[in-house]
Amino acid sequence: MKNLSGKTAVITGASSGMGRAMAVEFGRQGMNVVLVAVSEQKLEDAAAAVRATGARALPVKCDVSDRPAMFRLAERVFSEFGAVHLLCNNAGVTTVGPFADHRPGDWDWVYDVVFKGVANGIQAFYPAMIKQKEGHILNTGSQAGLVPDWTLYHGPYTAAKAAVTALTTALRPEAAMHGVGVSLLIPAYVPTDILGSARSRTAAYGEAISTEMTTPSVRSDAPAPIPGSKFMVEPEEVAQMVVRGVKANDAFIVTHPGLKPIVADYFGRILSAYDAAAKAEGIATTG
Repeated sequence: MKNLSGKTAVITGASSGMGRAMAVEFGRQGMNVVLVAVSEQKLEDAAAAVRATGARALPVKCDVSDRPAMFRLAERVFSEFGAVHLLCNNAGVTTVGPFADHRPGDWDWVYDVVFKGVANGIQAFYPAMIKQKEGHILNTGSQAGLVPDWTLYHGPYTAAKAAVTALTTALRPEAAMHGVGVSLLIPAYVPTDILGSARSRTAAYGEAISTEMTTPSVRSDAPAPIPGSKFMVEPEEVAQMVVRGVKANDAFIVTHPGLKPIVADYFGRILSAYDAAAKAEGIATTG
């Protein structure tokens, strides 16, 4: 989808961080922008920032974990704009602590928002994109979900983001048959409000486990990033990467290329296991 001007984007988790930055950048690209989140005041502030670019902005309070609410959102957006060309499933929450300390409500909350929120967005908007024969879906994954044993103490979040990675990768070839692009955004260190996400947790999930980081967050024997690579990437930079990636229909939009050694180590360990299994069977794994 090389030309974004005049088209409509829906962004969840749009009230702050990467979601807000994407909304503003899409506004600069001349898109109509629908901003979705649960914080009404922050939504209004983000919508004002989009309008400052000259774009049309529609803030909508909606919980992505509520499937019927997501379908109502889709009905409203298609009614007001006629079409949705870009869906960014970006909403996210996390918990912090050892696996053993997580309660059932912690798992339910994170999975309902991080993974089911993406699935709900796809179910609500993708069928209409198929009928349009045009559109793009961007799902926000995570470096933690790509390499699950790299970042520690975010068990539910890491597992849910790994599921988002699988869902996005599986959807892409099918969507391509209908003229719909699919991209996985793979961010790492980006300053956002996610560690304060417990404020959006409803009473139905019970009291939250701590979201304050009190222990080392990265595996001690993990490979070092590429020397000189950027550690922190600002949300506005990520938004610009997203625009380029969507226009190019990139399968993966990587924000931290300096973390390649960590990815190589993880998949190298998997490939080594295949080599060992092949050796035990007496077969060759190389041509």
